[in-house]
Amino acid sequence: MKVSEISNGSEVKIHAAINGHSIVLMTEAIFGVAAGLLVKPMEYFGKYMQFLEPSSVEIRNKRDGRVYKFMSTTITPVKTRYGNFHLIKSSSKLEPENSRKAERFYIDKLGLISINGNNMDLKNCIVHDISMRGISILVDDSTILKIGDNIDVMFRYGDTLHNYEISTKVVRNFEIGGKRAVGCSISNLNVDLIGLLVSKKSEGHPVLDNVPETNLNPEISEKQQIKEVDEDIAKELIPERPNTLTISSGGTNPFDPKNLEHITDKTLRQAKQEERLAKQAKDIENLLDLRDI
Repeated sequence: MKVSEISNGSEVKIHAAINGHSIVLMTEAIFGVAAGLLVKPMEYFGKYMQFLEPSSVEIRNKRDGRVYKFMSTTITPVKTRYGNFHLIKSSSKLEPENSRKAERFYIDKLGLISINGNNMDLKNCIVHDISMRGISILVDDSTILKIGDNIDVMFRYGDTLHNYEISTKVVRNFEIGGKRAVGCSISNLNVDLIGLLVSKKSEGHPVLDNVPETNLNPEISEKQQIKEVDEDIAKELIPERPNTLTISSGGTNPFDPKNLEHITDKTLRQAKQEERLAKQAKDIENLLDLRDI
């Protein structure tokens, strides 16, 4: 499967680094175009992200529920008549993983966590979603969590405000809507949790992956929208906001002159200016020598 064949509304995760710190960026597929996959724009403090190197991408395709992992060729910000987006390109063919992931259900409830058994220092969190295998929680900037930390999560849910307690382990850090989040694997699949998930499924709550598709222009078909976006991308339009934040898989800019042996810190213009000034200084020195004679 080509990256352009990913379904509208599919969840997209991009593994990258900013200033040497690994992060997972979350976005959503809109539709495939001739050049690649158009996704919702990714910003960091108001700046569009510019990916300098190939990045590891993970997409859960809505059409078949399968997870596809691949390396992008480029991920670039683009401007269209419908606004600013990012375009993911990949020259490789996408192959699905063998296993399907468990269905996740939206929770969005305030909870408490204890870290590594420290019940004397409870932290606030928001339980974002949950499945048979894991749970995602939002935390504030003062809560420091590392991969491998053991987290006990407590929250109330349902008409009776039943108290749920779940033991988990942090497996990844990422962002949801610009907020810090952690994904945790569940180590004790207790009866309470099974009952919650069964009730969510039987009550007809939508699976988290079944998010509405993005419709850029309801007045025309998606096929026509794709044609218009293809035309805009062909014009090589840039985002409305010129400021971009460059990130790379290693957290450094590979195009920084000091990282390239064959490029000096001086630009061609600077070199010519210095050469001209040196020539003028030499001419003045010669004139002074003639005056002394």
